[in-house]
Amino acid sequence: MQIGIIGAGGATRGIHLPGFELCADAEVTVLCDTDRDAARATGVRETCTDYRQILARQDIDAVVVATPNYLHHEIVLAALAAGKHVLCEKPLALNREEAEAMLHAAERAGRVHMTAFTYRFTPAIQHARRLVEQGELGQLRTVRAAYLMALAGHVLGWRSEKRLAGSGVLADIGSHLVHITQYLVGDIRSLTASERRFREDPASDVEDWIAFLAEFANGASGTFEISRVAPGRGAGVTEDIFIELYGTKGSIVFSLQDPWGLMAALGEDALDPTRALRHYEVPHEQLKIASSPRDVMAHDRRWGYRYDQAFQFVESVKRGETRAPSFADGLRCQAVLDAALESAREKRWVEVA
Repeated sequence: MQIGIIGAGGATRGIHLPGFELCADAEVTVLCDTDRDAARATGVRETCTDYRQILARQDIDAVVVATPNYLHHEIVLAALAAGKHVLCEKPLALNREEAEAMLHAAERAGRVHMTAFTYRFTPAIQHARRLVEQGELGQLRTVRAAYLMALAGHVLGWRSEKRLAGSGVLADIGSHLVHITQYLVGDIRSLTASERRFREDPASDVEDWIAFLAEFANGASGTFEISRVAPGRGAGVTEDIFIELYGTKGSIVFSLQDPWGLMAALGEDALDPTRALRHYEVPHEQLKIASSPRDVMAHDRRWGYRYDQAFQFVESVKRGETRAPSFADGLRCQAVLDAALESAREKRWVEVA
């Protein structure tokens, strides 16, 4: 399987390239970036500066779109029209309408499509999903979710301009938090949001912080907070995601800094109000997705699970079968992002499309 990557940024260098290197049946043949030096610095054998050169090649089976957000829609539609399978970075688009067009184009083309929600592959998230599906928490009542990080240079630049990014911290890291929570709990039905731009940066017109109350389709209620101006909360591998689920029979508390474990109150522990949360290790067989070639001990446990994303994409193309997280998941997330921005702007509850 021959793969072309469009974009030589941090996601490509830190996630996509090392992920595909672990896939025996795939090779990154060519990489495109408008910065020729950045493209060459990745070490990929062939490089170019115009993504259309990749799409015109008959030997390229699939492409990874890892560009600034405003280019996703244009490049994905062109890639699908050229018959390529597509893995696209999150958020899928600038808005729901673009994301919907991308999903429909992928379905019409009959190509495999995937949205790069890498945190979905965290072992503790996979284990939490299994516990929820097994009914260990009973009926979910409340959700508490936060993604907090300190201000870092990699979140500035194009990520601080609405026309290029769609929104600020909401699109950048909030899309991850929304997707993971949807994966564990289900669809968000309505929400009410508030946002702030704290940084005095004339080059920025996007929010640095946003929070919202949410009502889920299954009746659960939730609170979300997303910030990239939280000193001490880390950046990159040290940043943190918190998700707490409370149900009629038990609870789960997840932290990204403990990707191989969960704090939880299950069974008899949940029935006794004097008992505190207990730590549970993720079963060894859940430390990577089925058949993944990854050695779970070979990388930092806070990072290595991300490489399973590349393996699933390659396997999906080989099977000719789109699997979650697909463009449909990207669209479901985008609908929530749009609703949160509308709510913050109009200061009212908004139904999620």
